This record gives sequence, structure tokens and C-alpha cells, in this order.
Amino acid sequence: MYAETPRTILLAGALGSFEMVSITYYCEQLARSGQHELHLNMTAVTDCHRVGLDGLHALIAGPSTMAISISGARWAHFMLMLSTAPMLEVRALCDSARTLVRGLPPPIAGATPEPELA
Repeated sequence: MYAETPRTILLAGALGSFEMVSITYYCEQLARSGQHELHLNMTAVTDCHRVGLDGLHALIAGPSTMAISISGARWAHFMLMLSTAPMLEVRALCDSARTLVRGLPPPIAGATPEPELA
């Protein structure tokens, strides 16, 4: 089967729990079929719920043998989530969203993440 590497998926609409289950399942199928890289484009996302934000980070850091990169994230995607989050969680959520907005360097499949500095 011919597949462009990396394969790109254009995410559209809201990213909530149902969407993240679907995306995660699809990523697992791609990895089993031999796909080594996947790019998720968020330019058409209208709203990213907390479970969507957490799910995207889990995909990037997950144990998959497939390298997953994300682009197209904008602050507007996270504003509803940030505006309704408990005040004590806003800073951590902003930091998490910021990594997607700024863009993460493409991960290397199977590599362990670098330790965080205190």
C-alpha cells in the first residue's frame, strides 16, 4: 500500500472525548499497518476541550512506534476551555496549550522524552 510519509490528517470541528478516541484508534491502525510518521493539522479545529488537549499530548508522548507531529494550533482553539477552567488549573493548561501553539519539534519514533528541568 502506498502512503505518503508523513501522512497528514486535517482535524476539523471540536476536539472532545469522542474525537480523541477516534483519532487514537486510527493512529493505532496506522502504526499497525507500518506507518512511521503522522502529522495532525489543527487549522480547521473550532474548539479544543481539555480531553482533546490531554489526548493530543498523550498521542505525542505515547508508546507508539509512530512519530506524531502537530501544527496549526491557535490560542482561539483553547479559549473556551481556558475560560471555564478552575483558576488553579489555568496556568498549567496555558502551558500545555502553548506547546501546541508554538509547535513541538517532530518526535523520533520510539525515543524516550527528555527529562524536564525543575
